[in-house]
Amino acid sequence: MNNQQKPISEIMTRTLCQVGPTQTAIDVLARMRSKSVSSVLVVEDGAIRGIITERDIVRAVHNNGNLKTMGCVELMQSPVVSVGPATPCLEAYHQMAGRGIRHMAVTDEAGRVLGLASEGDLLRDFGIEYYMNFKSVNSVMRTDVCLLGETALVANAVELMIEKHQSCVVIVDALERPIGILTERDVVRLCGDHMHVELLALGQIMQAPVKTMKSGDLLHEAVKMMEETHIRRLVVTDDAGVVCGLLTHHEIVRGLESDYADYFKAFVDRQLRDLSRASPLINEKLILATILRSASGTAVLAADLDYRICYVTPAVTGLLGLNATHVVGRDLRETMKQSGWPDADAVLCEAALTDGAKTFDAMIGANKIALRVFLMRDERDRPCGFLLLAQRSVTK
Repeated sequence: MNNQQKPISEIMTRTLCQVGPTQTAIDVLARMRSKSVSSVLVVEDGAIRGIITERDIVRAVHNNGNLKTMGCVELMQSPVVSVGPATPCLEAYHQMAGRGIRHMAVTDEAGRVLGLASEGDLLRDFGIEYYMNFKSVNSVMRTDVCLLGETALVANAVELMIEKHQSCVVIVDALERPIGILTERDVVRLCGDHMHVELLALGQIMQAPVKTMKSGDLLHEAVKMMEETHIRRLVVTDDAGVVCGLLTHHEIVRGLESDYADYFKAFVDRQLRDLSRASPLINEKLILATILRSASGTAVLAADLDYRICYVTPAVTGLLGLNATHVVGRDLRETMKQSGWPDADAVLCEAALTDGAKTFDAMIGANKIALRVFLMRDERDRPCGFLLLAQRSVTK
């Protein structure tokens, strides 16, 4: 079966790590450590109340929370995003990416939990041959790596991890060569062993040596190494051995997002093929508008060649800080500049987009937003307008 269409139920984890709402944070730490899992579900009477991840533990340490006295309800995130068991894997991942999460519950129609799916489950399911489509590690790695020296404290590390939305800190020497690593899972482990974990020096507790790859190495070789050594991240170095990037499950699986465009187009095509059998009240514009509105986590704006906005989806309010009911008819360039994208004038012109879609990052308020801009063409292949897709850049 095509991986795009495979239901999430085929790759989800069915053996779940659960706690009840009355259990303590210490119970959660013990469960996560004993099972070597990155998340625990809080379940009551078969229904999900919340989820606790390694990042929630790191956040509690950062906020000086006393895990010895906290209950799991104080620690958990709620509500938990869930999908039905028949949801295609690629659609499930698109929802995860749009919400900036790494875990998703799978539930039946009554809301009872059936399983849990993670980015790691998706990565393992696609197999090594899929990642041969990418050329090298540097094609997907992240470059904004959290670096600290070995004399820094765990408190410094968790602060940096929370600030940068990252899952680890790389400990480096004076030349920024990797000598160790501290991960979210290490923080969970240390919280169970130490009263004041935040005061420990990184040199005392870091994992060493560090698994590394060169930036020019083939991505499928990196995936293979991670699979064989049962690790979730690799430090990437240049020819001098200096840290230049980080490769985690998250960066690798994000390659699926580019496949979503093909999946989305196929979905639209299937809908349009059924138009002749639909009610006359249902037309192509209505179906496309409904699909765009349901594209979770994505805001859509369309404008004509005079830059007058003629279509928006409601997601522009949350992602771009725009009033969806007031922007229609306004100038797309001015609207995007007011939202926080100063380069809108230079990018949003016919000449700049003649060779295809362009992708950019912009800070909109406190959020880093990924913007993808297309020059739309009519049935005669003549330019007729602009299409802008916006989605929160996922860095968790």
